[in-house]
Amino acid sequence: MTRALFLAEVRRLARSPIPWAAAALCLGLRLAATWELLPDMSVEPVGTSGALLLLAAAMMLSAHLATSRDVRGGMGETLAAVPGRAARRTAAALAASVTVGTGLASAVMAAYLLARQAMGPVAGVLDPFEAIGGVLAVPFAAALGVLLGRWAPRPVAVPLTVFLIGAFTWLNGQQSGYGGWFLPVVLFHQPDWPPRPSAEHVVYLVAAVALFAALALLRHGRTWPRLAAAGAAAAVAVTTGTAATAAAPGGEMNTAQLKGPEASFALMGAQVRERFFGPGARRCEKHGPVTYCAYRDYAAWIPEWVSAVDPVMRALPPAERGRFPTVGQLTDSWWHVDGDEELSAARFTFMVWGRAGAEDAYRGVLASQVVRSVTALLPQGRAGCDARGQSRAVIGLWLLGQAVPPAPPRDRQVQIGSSVFAEERSPLGAIRYGAAELGYARRLLAAPDAKQRIWAHWDTLVKPGTTVEQALPLLGLRPEFAAEPPVGQPCS
Repeated sequence: MTRALFLAEVRRLARSPIPWAAAALCLGLRLAATWELLPDMSVEPVGTSGALLLLAAAMMLSAHLATSRDVRGGMGETLAAVPGRAARRTAAALAASVTVGTGLASAVMAAYLLARQAMGPVAGVLDPFEAIGGVLAVPFAAALGVLLGRWAPRPVAVPLTVFLIGAFTWLNGQQSGYGGWFLPVVLFHQPDWPPRPSAEHVVYLVAAVALFAALALLRHGRTWPRLAAAGAAAAVAVTTGTAATAAAPGGEMNTAQLKGPEASFALMGAQVRERFFGPGARRCEKHGPVTYCAYRDYAAWIPEWVSAVDPVMRALPPAERGRFPTVGQLTDSWWHVDGDEELSAARFTFMVWGRAGAEDAYRGVLASQVVRSVTALLPQGRAGCDARGQSRAVIGLWLLGQAVPPAPPRDRQVQIGSSVFAEERSPLGAIRYGAAELGYARRLLAAPDAKQRIWAHWDTLVKPGTTVEQALPLLGLRPEFAAEPPVGQPCS
């Protein structure tokens, strides 16, 4: 391979719109997918690695086109008269594809991570090997494209290979186990899972690139250096791929909750127990009357939680503020085995939080827990209860309105963690209410003396037996909305 031939291939690839369009699409789609979430560096590189599969497919196609041009349009006969050039052309196409692919993938990964860093506050710890592995998936595909260009030059080879790799990657992401860590990217990961074998995977990807390169050059003749290189690369790739697959967290993450706390603790591993349940696992800060406890890597999000809880606390009578329990952060996978007595009665939040206008949904979920606690609107079971006609429903909506705008009730599923979803009957969680309660709460939010009136009659207003009609004179409101009978089990 001559330097001039390599540079010519680099220029040809650099002028192609296919890699550049794929790189821009990768970055754009990934930013769009995470735009409304605060950055968590423990999972950001993994998700970006999945997006880079688009660039990997584009580089495989570009490398295949560059390598297989020798047999298109009669080029084979023309180049046959040039002695000793085929192997050099293959090596040049290989080096150029790997170089351009690595450069573009590195730029996408770096640009994305820097952009997310600027969207802080940032939680989680970045694993550099995860980021490197995501980048190396692109030269992996580029080298495979060169290999296919020499051994399977027909155009159908690339889309078929892309489909197979994509299918196995998707199946593996669904925890089916197909392909394991021999795939270029392993998508399935959560922030509270055991560490992944990212370093072993990086070594595997490097060895796979070397193996594909050696196999591509073997198309031009079996020489001892090429055979030795192929054998050594295959040995390293198989060894590291097998080791990574054996060390990776498996399907127990989805089945642990079905087996009980003891089985869950046995499955999660020593590092997970140390990180989430060991001494000093949480960092606690006191803001006003409330203590907030976050996992060490998520303490930067505590001000976000304060912004949801503090407006509600300020609206409470001073005598009620000291009774509120701790706000604690729970893991998505292991919350059901958390035996921390201090947090057993706490209001809680999980390992994800919104931004860019989406934070109101998360603020509402946390604030509603505070409201339900102080108003004793605590339904049993998923079906919830109906608070129509009860004064405390109006007070609860007024309190919730300090953090987020109160909204009409509707059944919906809300995400409260990276993999945890909850059914809501209304913005107050499992508490139903009607148009009358919502209407009076909005009138209170607009009344300048609402806080003084509510504080003066707090004990009466939050009693389960106090009706909306009885509360209206105490709140300085006139009858305005038609009452509705409860639907289902009334809140007791």
